[in-house]
Amino acid sequence: MDNGEVISGLNDGWTLGGAKLMEWVSGFMSMMIASSILKMNVTAWAPVLALGAFFVTMSLAKLRREFPDEEKGVANLCMSSLGFAPPGIPKPAKIQPYWSASPIRELKETCDFMYLGLDEVFFSKEENEEEF
Repeated sequence: MDNGEVISGLNDGWTLGGAKLMEWVSGFMSMMIASSILKMNVTAWAPVLALGAFFVTMSLAKLRREFPDEEKGVANLCMSSLGFAPPGIPKPAKIQPYWSASPIRELKETCDFMYLGLDEVFFSKEENEEEF
């Protein structure tokens, strides 16, 4: 098997209908939460609650499959939408608006860097070259 052939699904875990165990548990918990919040008679509304749990489960599975790194992608999406930086990776552009590979030539006078006087503490590249 070392000829470069890729075996699809080799590292996949257990699924039922394409959804992992935690997605099924989340669907079941959503059914329990919905029945307690809406004060429903569970026996009368069981088919509707079961359809809702199935919908939540399949929605979570579809969302997970949209990302190449699956669970990490969903976690990063949720954390960045809440305004937190995902762990272990640089902040996304949504949280860090000044994300660019090109250097900034001049800073605005109203930015925090200039307000704190950090431009006097840190030398620019031209000043460092003149000293040596």
